[in-house]
Parts: sequence; C-alpha cells; structure tokens
Amino acid sequence: MICRELNSRQKIIMINRLSMTLASAFYIGYIPGAPGTYASAATTLVFFAVYCISSRIAPGIHLGAVCLISLIGVLVSRQVSCATGHSDPSFIVIDEVAGQLLTFLFLPVNAWNLVLGFVAFRIFDIWKPFPIRKLESLGNGVGIMADDLLAGVYANLVLQVLNYFIH
Repeated sequence: MICRELNSRQKIIMINRLSMTLASAFYIGYIPGAPGTYASAATTLVFFAVYCISSRIAPGIHLGAVCLISLIGVLVSRQVSCATGHSDPSFIVIDEVAGQLLTFLFLPVNAWNLVLGFVAFRIFDIWKPFPIRKLESLGNGVGIMADDLLAGVYANLVLQVLNYFIH
C-alpha cells in the first residue's frame, strides 16, 4: 500500500471540515430556525438516553465529558471563527452542548430536572444576565464557550436550589 503525504492545503481542508462537524454538533447547527435550541434539546435527549442505557451517570465521568467537550469546543470554535471570518457563527453549537451538560451536573436524572434544566439553560443562554454577556468578548474560542458554560452554571444553581427545597 502506497501512502502519499497530504499537502498543507489538504490538511487545512480536513481540519476545517472536522472543526465544522464538531462545532456544529454533527451538523445540528445547520438546521434552520433555532440551532442553539435544537442542540440543547438533542443534548438533553442524548444525556437521557445514556442514563437509560447505563442506569447511572457517574459524576466524575459527567464532569470529565463537560471538560473535554469544552476544551474541544474552544479549539474548534477558534478554528471555525478564523476559517469563516465571523466571531461567533450561529452554526457553532458545541457551546450549547457543553452548557446544557453542565446544567445537569450533580443532579438526579428525572423528567422534572431534564425539562426545567433545558428551559432554565435556554433562558440564561438567551437572556445573558451579568456577567454572561461580557464573557462573549473573550477571544480565541474561549468567549464562544465561556458564556454558555456560565449559563449552564446559573441553570444548575437554580435546579440545585429547587431540588433542595422540593425534594
């Protein structure tokens, strides 16, 4: 088998394609309408499916997944921003994936938390109370990810308080 070395242009094309695939959460970000909401809904459904299959989501694995997706998100968001010339293209939704997963961290998995977590995260992500909006100005992919991660923290805190008082 003869392997040929890829030239630099081919490597750039491959990196951009991979980055766009990951940044768009496997093309969910290209669905017209509300791609961030679609990505959050898909993340919630996949999270629930994993829970149903495994009957448990270990907090350490959950936190590790959030960290890994966030790190990948920073890298691919920066790449896509540079490739497209836009600071935060709407099809980048890996930030919603990370923020939505962060919303469910350290909470019991049940319909109540999944629905309220989805709604709370979307509200904080769209409303962007202080200092979420300020985080968008951070550069190099960090700003794209940071605002959604903080929205996830806010949503998680709301759910933690509600779970404490209701359950």
